[in-house]
Amino acid sequence: MVVGFTYLFGMDNALAHTLMVAALALVISLILFSIGLFEYPYSGNVRVGPEGFELVLERMESSKLSEL
Repeated sequence: MVVGFTYLFGMDNALAHTLMVAALALVISLILFSIGLFEYPYSGNVRVGPEGFELVLERMESSKLSEL
């Protein structure tokens, strides 16, 4: 709908208008692709491993503030 709406704005240069619409479509598709990748952060090629969580847990258990 957003990409179709851009055709309502007339421009003198058709090539510039086509490039702008293509760039908008590319940005929207990349955003949707990123949302799809990050929907399941613990699986796939882009994933969050347990190492960071284990390090924080170890530091919290060895901290003197945990004795309060």
